[in-house]
Amino acid sequence: MEVFNEQYQNQQDSDSLWVETLKKFNTENADKRSFTDRVSVDVKEQFTYNLFHYLKNEFNPSQTVKPAIETMVQVLISLRISLREFTEKDRNIVKNELNIFFKLGNIGEAEKIKIYDNSIREEALKCIVNCISRDPVIQNTFLVEMNGPITLTREVRKNSQEMSEGLLDVIYKVLVHCCAKPEIKLALRPEGLLEFVTEQLLTKVTTTESITKSAPLLADLCRLLFTLTIHLGPLEGGRPTPPNHLELEGCRRLLPIFKKIITQYTPSNNSSDPIYNLKCAVISALINTPKDLYDELIEEIPLTYFQEIFKSQIHLLSSPETAAEFLPILMLLTNTAENVVPTRQQLKEMTFPYDLIKETDEPLSVGIEPPEEVKKTGISSKLIPFMTGSDIGLKHFVSEYFFMICDEDANEVCRLTGFGNAAGLLVTRGLMSLGGK
Repeated sequence: MEVFNEQYQNQQDSDSLWVETLKKFNTENADKRSFTDRVSVDVKEQFTYNLFHYLKNEFNPSQTVKPAIETMVQVLISLRISLREFTEKDRNIVKNELNIFFKLGNIGEAEKIKIYDNSIREEALKCIVNCISRDPVIQNTFLVEMNGPITLTREVRKNSQEMSEGLLDVIYKVLVHCCAKPEIKLALRPEGLLEFVTEQLLTKVTTTESITKSAPLLADLCRLLFTLTIHLGPLEGGRPTPPNHLELEGCRRLLPIFKKIITQYTPSNNSSDPIYNLKCAVISALINTPKDLYDELIEEIPLTYFQEIFKSQIHLLSSPETAAEFLPILMLLTNTAENVVPTRQQLKEMTFPYDLIKETDEPLSVGIEPPEEVKKTGISSKLIPFMTGSDIGLKHFVSEYFFMICDEDANEVCRLTGFGNAAGLLVTRGLMSLGGK
């Protein structure tokens, strides 16, 4: 930062010299999140000021020599990296100059006099993602003063055919952040964003090759779909909003599309595989499936595919850092068991040791602790500890999962998981007075 500031402010130095300095900065700091532990606040703030000063030359009528594409890209990358950390002066600079990113992204212009190179447009919008996801003041400026979400939605609906997948992907990321706020999502409903996302998925998911080629873009579309439909699912305060006709039909039309993705071969089950990430995004979107469509969902996508994902992700529970990533598939199978009764036995057989759930004439007993087989073997042994754990989300949905696959029989849940583990579930559902009956 210090070297660039000195070179940039020394008018005798050519652009090529400080551009090389920026390239080095971008390479060395690609994964860095803080900078004031290595340079002074003044140096960092001057760095931010100089980068914006250069970008503003593009819009200066008296500037006859305009910035080169490669130079602008490097400047934008440097801004994106350095603005992972905000000082107070950084915040004020960005707040006043945020619209530059829209201009360089060709967003919101009635007439596009100059279309910037895709590399510039993408990096400019990536800067917006960085800024609004890290600073509430900047986010509010983008949401309220710039009317950013509505402007972006109108732009993408009007010009998506001319946009590169990379540019579309960044726009979807921005909208995912924005739509996390219920009031923004509500404001976007009249703009037809949900209908647009649905049509994009229907258009882009055609063949195995198209899925593989566009997996990252499709994953962000599915994440945006999840955010836009969250009011239909169990995360809406436990009280899903009944879908209107358009929402119901939109979800129904997407079921065959999701089948193509879920049934596609996945080379590896880790986050470095784009197809695996896409499947995870689809699972999250499916959580919001309206109750009336669960029968159709399981008819379209056989339960066995979801069971395989469930079993392949159970290892995530072994680490506190990854345990929450298991929630989407757990929630989906819980919802499935609740709404498609015939799936309960199949899921129960997958979860518990066979000897404990087979038909028998022997009397069944309920203890404080679960049977030893349940504690030591199979999927149940991985799930039961979370019934009394500190993670509220996992605690709730693991207990609900057991309750549903046990056919909503509190006594059976207590028998298989232990009365001590099931106590929280019994209290939540008002069944404690039954004493596990």
